[in-house]
Amino acid sequence: MINETTQPQYQAGLTVFAATSSSGATSALQEDEFAQRRINSYVGVINSELFARAIIIDTGIDIDPPTLTTMIAATVEADTVLMQVTVTDTDPDRAQRIAASIARNLDTVIGEVDNREDKSEVELRVISGPTLNPKPVSPRKALNLALGGALGLALGIAIGLAMQQFDTSFRSRDALAAATGVPTLAAMVRDARAHKDPVLNPADNRTRRAEGYRQLRTNLRFVNATNPIQVLVVTSAVESEGKTSTAINLAQTFAKADVKTLLVDADLRRPKLERRLDLEDAVGLTTVLVGDANWVDLLQDWGPDGLAILASGPIPPNPSELLSSQAMGRFIAEARELYDVIIIDTPPVLPVTDGVVTSVLADGVLMVVRYGSTKQDQVFTALESLRSVSAKVLGTVMTMVPAQHGPAVSSYYGQQDVPREA
Repeated sequence: MINETTQPQYQAGLTVFAATSSSGATSALQEDEFAQRRINSYVGVINSELFARAIIIDTGIDIDPPTLTTMIAATVEADTVLMQVTVTDTDPDRAQRIAASIARNLDTVIGEVDNREDKSEVELRVISGPTLNPKPVSPRKALNLALGGALGLALGIAIGLAMQQFDTSFRSRDALAAATGVPTLAAMVRDARAHKDPVLNPADNRTRRAEGYRQLRTNLRFVNATNPIQVLVVTSAVESEGKTSTAINLAQTFAKADVKTLLVDADLRRPKLERRLDLEDAVGLTTVLVGDANWVDLLQDWGPDGLAILASGPIPPNPSELLSSQAMGRFIAEARELYDVIIIDTPPVLPVTDGVVTSVLADGVLMVVRYGSTKQDQVFTALESLRSVSAKVLGTVMTMVPAQHGPAVSSYYGQQDVPREA
């Protein structure tokens, strides 16, 4: 940005030598020291408006003395009688004219200020220049670009380190398992198609996402081999973790394995299951819990594998009271008699207590954690709430895992049989 907005500056310069007249009364060292003291005082004369007016008269340039003084700089090299004079201007020709005028008038003007008359103790001689640097001295594009790149890189690294330092989300299934104390039963690889269609379809049968749900189904069967899981609550710490998609796809994965499966939408506040599956939501679990219908009569079949679904029904004013009622207990007990696996989708644990009270009726709870999003303290607080009612947390499932961090692609299928993933 600086390179584009800054007007180029050009510089002309000359080198001046302060010569002293030789005298038998003084030594060469004394003459040299005298010249050094005098030349340092001449810097002030060069930067004065008196000198600027002399240059303006000589060159005829249209510029005022105060402005011209800012364009002229003079410096003396340490322990020498050499002075460097530079002129910096946006017009290279004008810079060269001013430098030439300085070379012509410097000794004369300083002689007048020194009141030399006919006797000259110090003579200023131009020994180099005036010369013009054909390239702009400002802006220094290459340097600015290099500095900008270096600063950008340093800033990026600093931001990255800061984000890593303060980011308490989970980015590996091993870290999640170590922190929670329960196994990570599956890691669901993020699929670009899942955003528009989160529900698995037959074309997804051999994708990494489908394989992830099959792995989850298998792990749930053996996570408690002595007491097989029949009623499973699927929940999360906060919203937008992928719990409803997990519940739907896990349920249909069980159904595909010829397991008689019932999927229940127990999110009586913000139900999503019916919209995802295009089901009737006028009646459902709420209708059953208030005693207006028998739950068996309200089941809806979905898909080719015999998956049964009980929708949420009308949104009640007291969801947590209904889910902790005796009617909910009776419904779960009756469903156990008819179905091998009952998967219940509940609201997130932290915003409301619905998932906690429902977990009391289940054989286990599956906690959904989103990769790089769910914070450690959110997961810990949710687990504490579940354990406070003696709910059995079977494990976690990590969702939205980037492909490079997910499980390896299965290569057992022939390459020609594996559909290309987005």
